[in-house]
Amino acid sequence: MQSNFLRCVFLAILLFAGTAASAAESYPDRPIRLYVGFPPGGPTDIIARIIGRGLSEKLGQSVVVENRGGAGGMIAARAVASAKPDGYTLFVSVESSQTRGAALHKSLSYDPVKDFTYIAKIAKQRNLLVVNPRFPASNVAEFLAYLKANPGKVNFGGTFGATSHIGGILFDLENKTRMSFISYQGGAQPITDLMAGVTQVGFFTEATIASAVKAGKLKPLAVCAPERSPEFPNLPTIGEAGAHPMELSPWFGLAGPAHLPPAIVSRLEHAVEQLVSDKTFNTQLQQIGAVSIVGSNAKSNQSDVVREIAYWKKFVADAKIPINP
Repeated sequence: MQSNFLRCVFLAILLFAGTAASAAESYPDRPIRLYVGFPPGGPTDIIARIIGRGLSEKLGQSVVVENRGGAGGMIAARAVASAKPDGYTLFVSVESSQTRGAALHKSLSYDPVKDFTYIAKIAKQRNLLVVNPRFPASNVAEFLAYLKANPGKVNFGGTFGATSHIGGILFDLENKTRMSFISYQGGAQPITDLMAGVTQVGFFTEATIASAVKAGKLKPLAVCAPERSPEFPNLPTIGEAGAHPMELSPWFGLAGPAHLPPAIVSRLEHAVEQLVSDKTFNTQLQQIGAVSIVGSNAKSNQSDVVREIAYWKKFVADAKIPINP
């Protein structure tokens, strides 16, 4: 009797394994939902839609972008962490929900390491250091001199935890200067206030301020990345300009729930590999101040997340940034 029961259990396991393997081999055979943790129209949404269109082409299946905005991408991350690991619910992973978020919050409703399957990093954006046009500095050397002569008197605006906030803190930490941070809820208000002179300095993604820079409404001082921007080829990197080198390049990746089947992970890795080598995809990224990340895969992406969480936790402690509940 017991042997018959065990035989039935064994056969059921084999049947389940065969069904799962078959499903992975035919993946994807229906539309994929790609969650984005930010509202429509913002930099992450714009990049997500470019990624979604590209993946749809490479996978031969519709990829439907769904915005789940709020909490720096954490609402979307939580939804994906609790989704069925079948490859049909994915999301555009970002630092604010997966790495910096772990350092800036005492606790999260998910584990950014254990609750996700990371597929690959796909793209990154450059941030620019810009000032109000009336600010009394035309280059980074003059900017540094002014900051050191006026400690605490220069302000910069941004959203807590975003690169617009972290950029100023990192600049101060690396260059031994001291600016004051003005916090905003998000949206375009920090940029609007910088153009109006309410704030003096900003660290914003190239995509969000390129038009304002070209119109003379913001004065660019440097690119916060190791490489120059094709859009502004004469603008030096922050290291070239004489400040301590720093990279403020928010990345965008592809991830899903934990325990995605290896065959599905492999299929998605291959699609991403094709995507980041695609000329049209790279042209679309360049038009919004972004660049593809070549060579990332599931193993390296997972390792990056662990390493970056440790880095940001040390950074938050060193900079004495208050941690959210």
